[in-house]
Order: sequence, then structure tokens, then C-alpha cells
Amino acid sequence: MTSDEETSRAERTASAMHRTAEQLEVAEAILHRSAEDSPNTGTAARLHALGDQVTAQAHDIDRRANRLPAERDQPS
Repeated sequence: MTSDEETSRAERTASAMHRTAEQLEVAEAILHRSAEDSPNTGTAARLHALGDQVTAQAHDIDRRANRLPAERDQPS
């Protein structure tokens, strides 16, 4: 595989990872909105905590995606 093909593959993978992170952020917003609408404080707290975990995962995916094309550009 050529370097250009590897870079292209890394860029496509990074793009897919960014889209996944964006979808997770939508899910996070839904979780927090559901928490705000919940009449049960325990349920609300669990939904907020889950939303925070989803946000952390989305940010981690974004960070890894940002590094992916750059890692391909590093000399072996």
C-alpha cells in the first residue's frame, strides 16, 4: 500500500470517528434533556452521569481521530 493510500485510509477513518463523536454528543444532549424532564431525582442523576460519560467518550474519540492522520505522516 502506498503512503497516499495509507493517508487516505487514515483520513477516512478519522472522518468516521468524528461523525461517531458527533452522534454521541447528540445522544448526550438527549440524556441530559431526559434527566431534566425526569420527576425522579435518582433517575435524573443517573441520566446526567451517563450523559457525562458519553461526552467523555465522544471527546476521547475526537482526540484519537485528530491524531490518526498525523500518526500516518510520521516517518517509520
